[in-house]
Parts: sequence; structure tokens; C-alpha cells
Amino acid sequence: MAGNPKILISSEIIPSLDLDVDFPMREGFDIFIARDGQHAWDLIEKERPDLVFLDLYCGGLAGDACCEMIRQDLTLQATPVILVIDSQRKEDLARCLKVKCTDVIFKPLSNHLLLATARRILGLAYRSFPRVPTRLIVRYGVDSKNLFHAFSVNLSSGGVFIETDEPYAPDQELFLEFSLPNVSQPIICKAFVAWINTPGQPVNPGMPPGMGLQFLSLSLPDLLAVWEHISHDADHKPELKASKNGRPVSN
Repeated sequence: MAGNPKILISSEIIPSLDLDVDFPMREGFDIFIARDGQHAWDLIEKERPDLVFLDLYCGGLAGDACCEMIRQDLTLQATPVILVIDSQRKEDLARCLKVKCTDVIFKPLSNHLLLATARRILGLAYRSFPRVPTRLIVRYGVDSKNLFHAFSVNLSSGGVFIETDEPYAPDQELFLEFSLPNVSQPIICKAFVAWINTPGQPVNPGMPPGMGLQFLSLSLPDLLAVWEHISHDADHKPELKASKNGRPVSN
């Protein structure tokens, strides 16, 4: 894959996300935002994205109709298409399956779910959010009723690295619980193992043995608490919107 992966997102999905102008550069993507289904198709033909996120109910041209057009085009049919729906109605799921989309995910689509899905579909290496050294007791495990304890090494709004000699395998989904200073309730969420650092073959020799976990289901209040903990004076980031050519621009 030459250069940054190209990801197209239909505008109906954007309100569920928290994308700032630095997001594409920070995460290593080129992002195109389609105003509606027809604009999505035009951009797909022109830009040949590596991954497409379409709302099932895109304006102008429905997401499943656009996906069907992609599957019928010999030069585009291998493009991964994720259809996003806001319910589990059988008729909506049937529409998605009929056009052979790559996957179906449900709203709201968070930044964390977007990154996890892109990484899974495209096989991307883990890219961390800005992180700070933080030593917290973290409880984790496959079974929420049987959690292990370890210390964190660093923390970001996207995940946490914990020190352990017995890391889980990459992509393993885990339950996670930790407490932040001056926050009354513990933060409880799911995460997946994004990468591991082993003593024999460390990915990062400057880090102890352990595993980097990426959050999957961090609630907005918990995300804000984490962000407040790691950065008390974060700059305001303007939102992204679609331009004529699909490139995100700031307000």
C-alpha cells in the first residue's frame, strides 16, 4: 500500500465522530468525506480509496446501492465497504448482506471503533494517540469477573500500555478497569491488544515487557476524564467538513 491508506466516510456518519483537522495526519490516513451517496461514488471512482464507510441511508444514493455499484465494477469490486446502520432491524441487515458488504457496524461510530475497524480490515500497524507517562493500577482480563492487576506505563485518549510478563495475543479483546485521580467512578470499558512488547524481541526496546491496549468502548464522559487527566490545556481543534473534492477542511 503506497503512501497513507485512503478512507472515505459518508457525511451522515461524521456527527458520531470527533474528527479534528489533525486526525488524518496523526493516525496516518488520507480521509475523504462524501456529502451524499452520489458524491461518495464519484470520489470512489476518482480516488480509489482503500476502505469505505457508508451510511445505509445516504442521501441521493443509498449506501447499499453504492456498495452494489462497487461490487459490479471490475476495477473496484475488491474495495472493502463497511455499511453503518443505526438499528438491528432485519430488513436493514438483509439489505447489507444482499450487496456483499465487507462488514456491518452500528451507530454511534466512535473514533476508537473507526480506528479498530480500519486496523482490522486493512491490517494496519498500531498508531498511538498522543500519550503521557502515567502509573495507575489497571485491572484487565477476558472474563470481567476474573481480572488481573498490572501497572500502566503510559496513557492516552486512545489506549493504555500496561507492564506485564504475560501479555495476551494481539487482537484479543479484554475487559478493562482503572481509576483516575480526582475521578469518583472507575473507568470501565473494553479494549483490544494492539501490540505486545516481549523481552526477547521487543518492538520498543525503551519500554518494559507488556502490551499496548486500544480502547473500544470508552464512553464520552470517561474519554473526557482521560483527556482532562493527560492534558489540562488542550487546544481547541476545528471540526472537519466535506469540501467539493471530498478533502476535509476546517470551519
